[in-house]
Amino acid sequence: MPITIFYLFLSQMMLFGIIRVYENQLYLYRLTENHYKAQTLLAYTDYWLKNKNEASTPESRIVPAVLSFEEGVVHCMEDATGKVTATVTLQNDYSETVVLEFLSP
Repeated sequence: MPITIFYLFLSQMMLFGIIRVYENQLYLYRLTENHYKAQTLLAYTDYWLKNKNEASTPESRIVPAVLSFEEGVVHCMEDATGKVTATVTLQNDYSETVVLEFLSP
């Protein structure tokens, strides 16, 4: 009888350990997927801003307040030094921020 109880206890601990490993792997997968989507939107925003402002002067630079995509929204804000802070917010409320800098020709 005690051996059976001990065996059931060990089996239960092993099962909960395996379930915990799969939960952690799923969490890391979702985090990596969200990071990839956010970095893709930020890279496209950087490309879009540099492409639109390729021949413009710092005074005539075009910086949209919001860029909307199917996966989320990118908010852009330009400061006095000419750096653009882009913050992406995905549909599941995951958020990342990057500071973009334009090089003057």
